Amino acid sequence: MINKYTLSPSQELKFVKDNLETFIENNLYLSRYEDDDPKRAIAYRNFKEAYDYILNNRDIESDYKCLQHLHHMLMRDLNDGVKAELTPEQISELESMINQPTKANLEVAIDVVLYILDKRLFEDGDVRAAMLFGNKFLIDNGGGFITVAKTYKDVFREKLKEYKVNKDYDIKDWIYKYCIKGPKLDY
Repeated sequence: MINKYTLSPSQELKFVKDNLETFIENNLYLSRYEDDDPKRAIAYRNFKEAYDYILNNRDIESDYKCLQHLHHMLMRDLNDGVKAELTPEQISELESMINQPTKANLEVAIDVVLYILDKRLFEDGDVRAAMLFGNKFLIDNGGGFITVAKTYKDVFREKLKEYKVNKDYDIKDWIYKYCIKGPKLDY
């Protein structure tokens, strides 16, 4: 799998900032916050603050501490007492997923998202944390953005279910084709 986008830091930031509202809306629907959900406003605030955090703190390493912090930010005022600690085995596996030097940054980001979702690292908020953390990795590396449009959320969930049961890696190609966004650049 090759990188779909190779953006400079300024191109990546501009693209994400210009499209952040759409990306947050997509995240809300994927996380099952429909328009009439009373917790939607809290979830929106948390997504906004978490994305602001990763956009304004580019020097923070993409590691398990970052993932735990992002999960904590996303779950604030939504579900108190949610398990947010990772086991040493999970930390080691996550670090292995992040550090795959022979793979393109985009494939690493997709692998990390799928790892978090498959292993259910948290009691609640896995989808939110996985997408945000995968996007932090892509933002740091100028790789575009992973976003599942509202129209694809059910297909994504079905493909994720197939992946968890059968380890059907077709989901990676599907994410690559339908869920990786970036600016249209004139060269």
